[in-house]
Amino acid sequence: MNRVAVRMGMVVIAFIIVVGGAGAGIFYLFNQHFYFDPPKPDYPKPATALEAQRQDLDYFRKAMELDRSFAPAAREEAEHRVTALEKLPAALPEQKLHVALMKIMALADNGHSKMRASRGDARIPLEPVRVTRFAEGFFVMRAKASYRDMLGGRVESIDGVPFDEVLKQLKTLRGGKDSFRAENAAVFIEDHELLYGLGIARDPKQSEWTVRMPDGRLIKHTLVVGVEKGDALFTYGPRWRSPDPKKEMGPGWFAYSPAHGMLPQSLRNIDNHFSRAPVPDTCAEYVRVQNIVDTDGQEIQPFLKDTEAGLRAHKPCAIIFDLRGNGGGDYTNMWRFTHNLPELTTGRIFVLTDAMTFSAAITTTAFTKEAGGDRVTIIGEPVGDRLAFYAEGGNAVLPNSKFSLSYETGKHDYAHPCRDWHNCFWLNWLYPVRVKTLQPDILAPMTFRDWNAGRDIAYETAVGLIQKSRQGLIIPTAN
Repeated sequence: MNRVAVRMGMVVIAFIIVVGGAGAGIFYLFNQHFYFDPPKPDYPKPATALEAQRQDLDYFRKAMELDRSFAPAAREEAEHRVTALEKLPAALPEQKLHVALMKIMALADNGHSKMRASRGDARIPLEPVRVTRFAEGFFVMRAKASYRDMLGGRVESIDGVPFDEVLKQLKTLRGGKDSFRAENAAVFIEDHELLYGLGIARDPKQSEWTVRMPDGRLIKHTLVVGVEKGDALFTYGPRWRSPDPKKEMGPGWFAYSPAHGMLPQSLRNIDNHFSRAPVPDTCAEYVRVQNIVDTDGQEIQPFLKDTEAGLRAHKPCAIIFDLRGNGGGDYTNMWRFTHNLPELTTGRIFVLTDAMTFSAAITTTAFTKEAGGDRVTIIGEPVGDRLAFYAEGGNAVLPNSKFSLSYETGKHDYAHPCRDWHNCFWLNWLYPVRVKTLQPDILAPMTFRDWNAGRDIAYETAVGLIQKSRQGLIIPTAN
């Protein structure tokens, strides 16, 4: 009996070793296929600025080739542009080179594929204002003391270039859907190097901005740029819809608050990345998730577990699930929660989305819609990318300028089967999702006029539908 037990034990151990080894091998292949390192920048020290630029272009070409999202025609055009830059007889100003490379990466027309605007922790010249995109245009929502009278003003021109032309040029710096390009433009407009590189700003240290105030007045200021850490650039515009102070900015900044009323529940405590609260005057619950990874010391999994337990204990009549401004993260964090959502409410699920509902937040929206079926209503603006896009991949830093790019290697397709093992992201086979569309059932863009009146129309629309459903009225059917 003991010998039999020993043999059985040895068989079990051997089986575990084989399975574990196979699992480790698959994990290794997975990482090597999607998360491989860029080539090493093995170049001699350049003797001239032109040699340094040509080294950067050579390395850029190698890194760009790793990105699998380029269509053949787009890749051909990208190669043509790199070759033209390599043939230049003199080095470009760094701002011009940076813009040229951003435009080349944008040819992929894939939201994730990009040449970054900043250089990591490098200090770069930024405008003394912060801007947010609303439906009517770009509005100044933060300003340093000398420019405080511009708060609440809509950008009309920069150095005489009309806003429509400014926006058109800024959109060429990032690929993806038009609304996503516009949302990124609201960040790029704060980077003076980009404005100068595009030829919008005429002076590398200042530019004249004209804004139109809510009362119709035009205000002009020559904005003198300040040098700040590059990571300050990556606070996207929706953050400035809240006047809550942002500690990283330091003293000397002023915020614009709604002229009438106060911020609605959905826009308060904006730096709480994960929040849940009862919806006033209803039997519904509001859940906001602004990142799909741990952020600023706030952990997502404990929040989701507590939220699920709370909703399960006291089921609300509806859930408003707010994913606006959510740039993504790790979608595996959301699989269980989203697939349990339908049983956590006795009624409907209202998902709020916008152009910055991106990457893993798009996946989360798709998870929720597939799990909830016709009980799900999407309200707001379309999500920030198409149902088929490339993500994953890695980063590469050019050896001399230190500009960095993201190359994307894994295809996600939430509308069609994706069986190409070389391109399709393998993890999606374990977390499958298929939806026809994520277009909002009800379009409700954020306008400055509404925000300035203390209103959030997408949120209010959801609340109104909840109230109507309690009265037995018809709710719009999901797409």
